[in-house]
Amino acid sequence: MNDVFIDIAWLQAHSDDPGLRIIDTRSKPHGGVTDDPTGAEQYAAGHIPGAVHLDYAGPELIDPATPYATRVAPPEHFAQTMAAAGIGDGTLVIAYDDGNVPYAARLLWMLAYYGHDNAKILAGGFREWKAAGGAISTAVATPSRAAFTPHVRPELRATRAEVLAVASGTSTVQLLETQRDKTYAQRDRDIAGARRLSGSQLLEDARGGRIAEPERLHDLIAGAQLDPNARTIVSCGSGVGASGAYLALCEAGFTNVAVYDGSWMEWSHDGLPTVEKAAG
Repeated sequence: MNDVFIDIAWLQAHSDDPGLRIIDTRSKPHGGVTDDPTGAEQYAAGHIPGAVHLDYAGPELIDPATPYATRVAPPEHFAQTMAAAGIGDGTLVIAYDDGNVPYAARLLWMLAYYGHDNAKILAGGFREWKAAGGAISTAVATPSRAAFTPHVRPELRATRAEVLAVASGTSTVQLLETQRDKTYAQRDRDIAGARRLSGSQLLEDARGGRIAEPERLHDLIAGAQLDPNARTIVSCGSGVGASGAYLALCEAGFTNVAVYDGSWMEWSHDGLPTVEKAAG
């Protein structure tokens, strides 16, 4: 998971490479109350030239069986979306968000789940791109269709049954609640058995959504009393903060991390076991 971020200068120098596809992943929080513009509205107002917009919570990327939970689309559905976006088996994907909510990390996790590791995040996102004087377009990109072959890695995705085992006390898997602070504050309960590790600290807004520096990352992990060698499930509101946490934990040397992409939206919707949030 090293070098998951690329910088603006690199993208400016390589944006015309035929084997590269830029994906605008900007969206809005779906796990809480917000008046933020939609990802489509943000894209229409201006984006990196040539970028295709993909919203993790849009019909093209969610499982239609659980529309309330924004779980990742099934293999064929996901593959068709990638193909239409011009992402093929050999494509280098450069994903960006606005540098403050890890929507790009969510796309990278989905790609990894389906066996595509050739993907990076633009460090600092669209905010830093604009600040650096990067070109901005309002033209809708129309890429040529590609061929994407999904290769599912089930170990990267936690099932409801696996999380239920933790909640019922029959599993010793580490379950982390990593929802970002702003939306987490709107909740009063947690999944039973989960411990809290803030996604807003693992990926830092003040640094454009980059992973916390190694020393800080080490301190956060130690503070949560986590074992990097143990199976670890990350959850949040709708699978976005958890995807950022997934990248951060992998960067810290964790070798068995899974995202529960149903997260709180599925858990609370289906009335599964919860406990009152701990104070603080």
